[in-house]
Amino acid sequence: MDKPRVYLETLVISYLAARPSADIHNLARQHSSLQLWQMTNVYELFVSDTVLDEAMRGDAAAAQLRIGFLKDLPRLADDDAATGLAKQLILLQALPPQSYLDALHIALAAVYGMNYIASWNFKHIVGATARNRITQTLRQLGYTQVTIHTPEELVEATHDE
Repeated sequence: MDKPRVYLETLVISYLAARPSADIHNLARQHSSLQLWQMTNVYELFVSDTVLDEAMRGDAAAAQLRIGFLKDLPRLADDDAATGLAKQLILLQALPPQSYLDALHIALAAVYGMNYIASWNFKHIVGATARNRITQTLRQLGYTQVTIHTPEELVEATHDE
C-alpha cells in the first residue's frame, strides 16, 4: 500500500532546523516537527522549489541548516497549474492577496495530489477559519484529496490507528 504523501510547508523545516526554544509552545512545535520528520515509514514527505527558496532566506548559517533537511526530499516544481491555482485561491478570497506564497504552497500540494499539507502557519493556513475557507475553496475547484494539518495532528493520527 502506498504511504500518504505529505507536503511540508517552510515553517515545518524552520522548526526542524531551529535551536531548541525556551518557549514551551515553540519547543512542542519543534518536537512534533521532528517526530513527523522521523515517520518516513508512515508518510512520504515532499517539499517544493518554493520551500527551498524560502529556506535559503535570512541568516546564512540558519539557511544552511534548513537546506540540510531539504536535500534528500523529493521536490515539487513550481509550474503553471500551481501558479494558476494559487492566483485562483487569492481571487476567490481563500487567502489574502499578500499571501501569494502561502497560496502557492497549498496549490502545489493540491496540483501534485498530496494527501496532506503540514504547516505551522496558523494565520493563513492551519488556523480553523483559514483551514475551512481553503478546504471549501479547493473542493469547489475540484481538489478533494488534500487536507491541511499541523505536524502534531499528523503524528497523533498515527497513534489513533
